[in-house]
Amino acid sequence: MSTPIPPTMKTWLVTANGPPSSKTLSLSTTHPTPPSPPRGANLLIRVSHAALNPVDLHLINVLPTWLPFRRTATPGMDFAGTVVAAGPGVKGLSVGDRVCGALGVRQIAFGTGTLAEYISVPQGQVVTVPEGMEMRQAAGMMGIAGQTATLVVNAAGGLKEGERVLINGASGGVGSILVQAAKGKGAYVVAVCGAGNRGFVVERLGADEHVDYARAEPDLEGELERRFGVGEGKGLDWIFDCAGGQALYDRCPGYLKEGGRFVSIVGGRTQGIVPFVRNKLRPVMLGGTPRGFDLLGLSPSGRIAEEVKGWVEKGVVRETPMDSEYKMEDALEAFEKLASKHAKGKIIINIAE
Repeated sequence: MSTPIPPTMKTWLVTANGPPSSKTLSLSTTHPTPPSPPRGANLLIRVSHAALNPVDLHLINVLPTWLPFRRTATPGMDFAGTVVAAGPGVKGLSVGDRVCGALGVRQIAFGTGTLAEYISVPQGQVVTVPEGMEMRQAAGMMGIAGQTATLVVNAAGGLKEGERVLINGASGGVGSILVQAAKGKGAYVVAVCGAGNRGFVVERLGADEHVDYARAEPDLEGELERRFGVGEGKGLDWIFDCAGGQALYDRCPGYLKEGGRFVSIVGGRTQGIVPFVRNKLRPVMLGGTPRGFDLLGLSPSGRIAEEVKGWVEKGVVRETPMDSEYKMEDALEAFEKLASKHAKGKIIINIAE
């Protein structure tokens, strides 16, 4: 017998723009539950777990709360949960199925978010949870982080065995999945992150080398030139930038092979316009860097999540690195941890296990 769907639910709401605090986020216990049954090919999902991403902080900061459709906006993009109702257009999924995925920016902009007990999601944005995977792991792996990691690896042609890859920001949500994926495909992986994360990325995730960016500052690029200098035949084939660093690209000819490419997922304050123009469009004769540059942006989908699921099933990635897990009522603390930029892996919110 199915559990009745309540008319109201718990959900976090964005009440003002700014960094995470009691002034910008509040927990409602009487928010209307999405209508059931949902329309078209939509699913009504009882959320078990959600996972946070750096983009969540950005959206809380920049999407105006005074817009009519944002006055009761819910944050959060990643989710895992159970189907409790399905629209007439849904094919191949049924009530009781465990599903996961991520919402898109458009949905977040119009107020829908995953830090809620129930969400309505198009079938095309979900995938069934891999067999044997816990819901908390699915929320962290199959959403923004895993799907972004898939885009990066695909941009690198899938990676070839023996290629040398540097991952900047290797201990974060996307970086920790990329380390596993690159190793799973046979690449030699250099992980750039703080000294305290060396054991995490090398011993746990399998990176071949670690570069402590803090110790190397203010000349991280000089350290990379010394260790991976192209002139010594030790250059890198790929650089995956998950943390952001213009100097890392400007000086990459010293450690990135000719023909190698720099792949970034960090747009910065201009949402990628400035780095795209500066690094992608500026010719070498006008001061451009003589190495290929790609700036990737994700539109979450079930199709991409299916690729991540394939990685899990084939053992290309072994685990969802999780920094911490918080109760629904403690989500504000989780956002504050995310804002500290010291998380190792994903931060999970237990909505209703």
